Amino acid sequence: MSARPPALMAMLVLCLAPIPAARAGDEPKPAPGDSFFTRSLHFTNRGIEFLYSKEQGGVGSITGLTAAEAGCVKAECHVTSCDTCHRKDVGGKPTYSPDPALAQAACANCHDVKKDDPDVHARKGMTCMSCHSVREVHGDGVTYDTYSQPGVFDTRCENCHASIARTRSHTVHRGKLDCSACHTLETQACLNCHLDATREAKKENQIPLTGVLFLVNHGGKVTTANLLSFVSGPKTMITLAPNFAHSITRAGRTCPDCHGSEIVQQIAADALAPAKLEDGRLATVRGVVPAVDGMTWRLPFLRRSGDKWMPLEGAAPPTVHFSGNSTPLTRDQLAKLLTIQRAK
Repeated sequence: MSARPPALMAMLVLCLAPIPAARAGDEPKPAPGDSFFTRSLHFTNRGIEFLYSKEQGGVGSITGLTAAEAGCVKAECHVTSCDTCHRKDVGGKPTYSPDPALAQAACANCHDVKKDDPDVHARKGMTCMSCHSVREVHGDGVTYDTYSQPGVFDTRCENCHASIARTRSHTVHRGKLDCSACHTLETQACLNCHLDATREAKKENQIPLTGVLFLVNHGGKVTTANLLSFVSGPKTMITLAPNFAHSITRAGRTCPDCHGSEIVQQIAADALAPAKLEDGRLATVRGVVPAVDGMTWRLPFLRRSGDKWMPLEGAAPPTVHFSGNSTPLTRDQLAKLLTIQRAK
């Protein structure tokens, strides 16, 4: 339940692509002895390959490589055995345990859980399984390609928050604004994932971007998104995808955080630069950035020179990819954001 997962987890958060919903009736029966867990996303870890595939418009379209060839399929994120989460040694002999503490420790092995997590749920002592269902963790016999598919998640805010105060903020958006858009502190974003340097050094090369929250359309609502930018040779790419960051605050945003803000005005004037390189340092805006249809993405694209980042000369204009069935905000939505609103 961390607000700031490592870059690898940010990549996993982007394992989202427009695909048809899987249906249980379409699935072949498992072979004798085959566990339905082997169809789960924890076991298959299919999302990264989906993210990178050129068929889905992912980063493979600029690298010409699969995720495995690019070195981005991590063995430690592939749960191949029940032992990973449930094995416990008792008296020198292994046994399986449903102990919640053991399960939470297993979650933390891959999903960074910070003791000082600002998330309101974590502060109340809630753990991953307080919200996520056993079915989500173990699968249901359907082979999903990404967790953005309909039917993967049972978890939603409304499961616990069935009723909310009838404030203007909660009613004026008429159900078209996801809870996370107002109650998420920030989402994970990384700039300039240098794929060539990553392959050569066999370690990640990117720049974390903090203090910015991106918005996209998804499932009929405006929701939070994360952003990743990529460099491969002279080619560049920006990917946005819906993202639920575990950094939930009790108090929501105020109207001026989104309506009539300086950021929104700059987007309308086609003048926003969310990040830029100044004197060798990255300068970024802070606040809510709606990803609007047709907006110019002024982001720095850099090359690696030893331990330093340098401007990438001759960088091609970035391909902008909206993943996970998401779409940019429309110009009509931007016009509404330009109006000054105040909650009552």
